Amino acid sequence: MNIYTDGAYSAKKDMGGWAFYIPELHIKVCGKVKTTTNNRMELTGAIKALEFIDESSIQDKEIIIWSDSQYLVETMAGQFRQKTNLDLWNKLEDLKDGLFSKKIIFKYIKGHSGEKDGNNIADILANLISQI
Repeated sequence: MNIYTDGAYSAKKDMGGWAFYIPELHIKVCGKVKTTTNNRMELTGAIKALEFIDESSIQDKEIIIWSDSQYLVETMAGQFRQKTNLDLWNKLEDLKDGLFSKKIIFKYIKGHSGEKDGNNIADILANLISQI
């Protein structure tokens, strides 16, 4: 199952937005957080997606989280150290480990490239909600 996640931050509104999109299920979910950062919203999008998977009992064996955040993808691959946002990293790791029956892969996708429509949809949702 492919899941596209994204995060955004509007300095003008001091509001962050996160989103995830699951094309196979036609599910689009987004939310916002006041006084945050873009990186926190990138992590939150992935966390909310895994929380949804955990609560919905989806039986797929493999879940691919697509993100345009190298910060998220490369840290989950062990290429970067977790130095900041430790609360969110811990939550993300706990969720990933808790979904032990599912293989979860984090993959990078270049943002705004038109390569995957799912990434564009998650990006639009995260940016729109951060402006409200």
